[in-house]
Amino acid sequence: MSGLRRKLPSSHALFVFEAAARHENFSRAAEELNVTQPAVSRAVAALEAHLGTPLFRRGKSGARLTSEGQRLRDVVSGAFADIGAELDALASRRDGKTPITLSVSTAFTAHWLMPRIGRLRAAFREIDLRFQMIPGPVDGPTGDVDLAMRYLTADPGEALFVMQEAHIPVCAPSLHETALRGEATCILLDPEGTKAHGGGTLGFADYAIVLQGAMIGQGVAEGWLNIVAHWLCEGHLLPCVDALSITVRDCYLLNRAPEDRRAIAAELAIWIRDELHKDLTRLDHTFPRLGITRLLAPRGTG
Repeated sequence: MSGLRRKLPSSHALFVFEAAARHENFSRAAEELNVTQPAVSRAVAALEAHLGTPLFRRGKSGARLTSEGQRLRDVVSGAFADIGAELDALASRRDGKTPITLSVSTAFTAHWLMPRIGRLRAAFREIDLRFQMIPGPVDGPTGDVDLAMRYLTADPGEALFVMQEAHIPVCAPSLHETALRGEATCILLDPEGTKAHGGGTLGFADYAIVLQGAMIGQGVAEGWLNIVAHWLCEGHLLPCVDALSITVRDCYLLNRAPEDRRAIAAELAIWIRDELHKDLTRLDHTFPRLGITRLLAPRGTG
């Protein structure tokens, strides 16, 4: 181990490199590590200087791994996965619970999962549930998590179909009449940060905040149905039109758990899907013109 320390500028450099290599995007790596993008860039540059070889090719489209970077990524990712699996096994033997890491968006966690977290814990007392929460688009690699919600255009295998992706403008009941007249502020997802856009619009970098703004009557937000389903059921949000917009993507729960945890991860995936389907079936009775139940079957089967 002492020899390895001499080959690295710091042990932290491997964690930064692994995140940057997995995303091939320094900004996303910074979000995951809770540091700034320049800090990731500096750490990677220091590692490259120490090794005397470039690991990334920088460009406008992001940071792409060189052949040397790809080889190092494969070794580091494999080592991290082995270490993580052993740490999980030690924790499981200590407290008798099975650790399961769930990768979902911050918005899904805040607005759909948290209102029913008590029921989830009661249903899965044997699970030590952990979260990888994603503030941006939920369509990237799963990394080393056990269960991941992702929005994809094709079935990726080892996945549970949840629903067809769809959205509809939503607002608080207090703003509904104003929204129907087209006079309400629009609240948008703005990946660049929080700012006023002018022309009656607001932008926020995290969709969870976008929905929070809509719920307290600050404007109309585009409501992705799997995330807003709970608040629509509870009457805290209302649809502003009578037609859904259905995208070309489907929502899946990808089971990437190792063999000893795969069965319990599959049970958790089914629980999440069934709970969401209960919400959507309830909404179909409340807003029959939307035709929500068609979203519950894979395309071409209904």
